[in-house]
Amino acid sequence: MTTTNRQRLQWYLDAEQKILMQQSVETAEGEKLTFASLATVRREIERLQALIARENQGGRRSLIRRNYLE
Repeated sequence: MTTTNRQRLQWYLDAEQKILMQQSVETAEGEKLTFASLATVRREIERLQALIARENQGGRRSLIRRNYLE
């Protein structure tokens, strides 16, 4: 099953909340996320939000159009 950007974003939002409540979060790869990981988690949230916003604005279509013009 493919994880969508929205699912990924939700996972990171949940992880952020758990980290703020000082609960343990573990990634699929077994990496433990702690308070020290919070900045990385927040950057990933911002990146995914921007990616989703671009998708909603037809980002893929403009990418195809740009590649065609090059």
